[in-house]
Amino acid sequence: MLNKKQHKACFRRTFNELATQVWNLRRERQMTIVELSIDSKVPVRFLEALEIKGYPLALGELASLASFYDKRIKIELVDVEDDIKNMAL
Repeated sequence: MLNKKQHKACFRRTFNELATQVWNLRRERQMTIVELSIDSKVPVRFLEALEIKGYPLALGELASLASFYDKRIKIELVDVEDDIKNMAL
């Protein structure tokens, strides 16, 4: 079982990876955050919080982004023991 510090680190890592994916997709289309917000119907403040700080998005906003980019959301439970060993906590 993960302790609180490990749980936070895994959560942060997940949303940092998501933020990188969203940023890369936006840059590939040469869009500003404002343009993405208008087209995806996700408020600018949520997109900025995700991209800049790695803050989590609600499933509804995430679904809107996935739909806009013609992607699907894949959620899986994976063992974290190997990740925990490699994390600098």
